[in-house]
Amino acid sequence: MDTSAHKYRPMLRQLLILGLIGLVAAATLAGVDMVTRERIVLQEQRRALEILHQIVPEDRYNNELVEDRFNASIAGLAAPVTIYRARHDGKSVALLADITAPDGYSGAIRMIVGLRPDGELISVRVISHRETPGLGDRIDRDRSDWIEQFDSRSLDDPATERWKPDRRGGEFDTLTSATITSAAVIAAVHRVLTWYAGNRDRAFEIAAAGT
Repeated sequence: MDTSAHKYRPMLRQLLILGLIGLVAAATLAGVDMVTRERIVLQEQRRALEILHQIVPEDRYNNELVEDRFNASIAGLAAPVTIYRARHDGKSVALLADITAPDGYSGAIRMIVGLRPDGELISVRVISHRETPGLGDRIDRDRSDWIEQFDSRSLDDPATERWKPDRRGGEFDTLTSATITSAAVIAAVHRVLTWYAGNRDRAFEIAAAGT
């Protein structure tokens, strides 16, 4: 009788059991991660739609806003940028850019930038971010009114060299202890304005995605 083989059987059985437990645990974690990610995406989509309607109320347009869109590439912003267009009886009302600034202090900052057809800003709202609570999170309108300083601004108001935080010699207020966050948002908004200035003649004429 091979006593050495018999001696190792309990150990092999334990290793097999541990391996099986590890596989089950990994599969469970993967499933939880997938469900969590899907929930986050759905929450962000709902949040984006709410913000679109905050910037341009539903009674201001009568086209299918979420369908009248196209993707664009804007230098310095994560691709693709989704551009929505609001129209009333065919007349251009607003352009709304769903953008992601990749250079926040704690990561990406997703926001919607609303423009009038003449290039003037309607307003800017943050959809999601990971900025520091009590500091960088004040870019969120629910935390402070800091984001409202972009209302009615344009590419020439202020001049290009002034599109930065005041602590860096710019025009815009700097969130206390959150200069990097402030700079990321300001630069992202300016990039949208610059892109629109170069695409104003065609922005409302580009075929909608899927058409």
